[in-house]
Amino acid sequence: MAVIRIEKLIPSSGADPTEGYDSASPVGFTQWEPDDEARFSVVVPETYVGGSNVLLKLHESTPSVTGRHAWQLSTLLVRPDVHVTAQQAPAETVSGEYEAAPVADRLTIRTLAATGATGAGLVADTSIQPGDYLSFVLKRLPASSEEDPNSIKVFAISLDIVMDETAVSDCPGRIGRIIDTVRDLFNESGGDFLSDQFILRSVNRCLQELAQDDYWRTESWIPSVAGTNRIDLLAAIPRFQDVHQVRFSGRTNPMVPLGGYKEYDDLRTASNSSGVPECYTVQNTSLFVWPPPQESLAEGFCIYHSYLPADLTCGEESADPPVPRAHDMVFVYYVLRQAFLRDRHAPGADLKFQEYSALYDREKQKLLSEGDPPGLSLRPYR
Repeated sequence: MAVIRIEKLIPSSGADPTEGYDSASPVGFTQWEPDDEARFSVVVPETYVGGSNVLLKLHESTPSVTGRHAWQLSTLLVRPDVHVTAQQAPAETVSGEYEAAPVADRLTIRTLAATGATGAGLVADTSIQPGDYLSFVLKRLPASSEEDPNSIKVFAISLDIVMDETAVSDCPGRIGRIIDTVRDLFNESGGDFLSDQFILRSVNRCLQELAQDDYWRTESWIPSVAGTNRIDLLAAIPRFQDVHQVRFSGRTNPMVPLGGYKEYDDLRTASNSSGVPECYTVQNTSLFVWPPPQESLAEGFCIYHSYLPADLTCGEESADPPVPRAHDMVFVYYVLRQAFLRDRHAPGADLKFQEYSALYDREKQKLLSEGDPPGLSLRPYR
């Protein structure tokens, strides 16, 4: 169990709680009147254990010994890669009513189940996943009777989240979970044989193999130069893999792909007058067009192409593979295949290599058959 301390409250649509300091100590608190409300949010940690609930804890006090008060907590789940409005996002609301402590100003902990109204580890009917955003609105409600007339002082707000305590890798994000899963399946508790560096190198080789299968595709606009037939694709799109379609600026229909360089050379030999480019071919890393464009444009050609993503690292900015989270096992199986290839002289290593090769091939086909590759953009790839 991990405790996430909420350090900052954000104004909501209702009245805001006020801030103050305890007269007997320098401890700060927020004062809540009935109908005061505030927002806060957290990112679900990568080590969150699926199927477990999130609990809210309030450390509060009141000078009253007889009054009652109530709290309401509304929870909203936002998935970073799913674009929905607040009205469409999964949400649920819980409330609880409490009696004042029998001793005035005694610090008391109140607990509310922030999730799980419809099932463990769910917000509404959606399961919580690492990387999700959980947004909360906390509100003090009037009690059903004997309302406490005093402000409720809240000294601390925290969330209890169940975490996996067995993580070994120091890498953050999904890459850290991939590394730990590899070690679990390889039956290695430390990093003596399978270091983070070896696993990262293997994961990035897997990225290269998926790129060769044209998994990642996008559109990039590149310049046209008047009278020029040849374009250096590596200079224009450094991480391109294969060209699938070319359109010239202002033209609705794509250019016609030629059968090869000889066909292009025959057209160029017959006539190489400038005009609107109609045909193209790719040889090695060069794009050849015919006829050559008659004008120079900053965004002359729209290239629909596959590409190789940037390498994954242990840095915060590049620790998540550019595939849906559900397919992270494709990297696990690839690394295990490489691990048993590296350990090929060990007893049974050849059978394990074949087993994980088959699992990798099956998982890769599931990934590649998901439909149109992700990442389509109308702006240049960078």
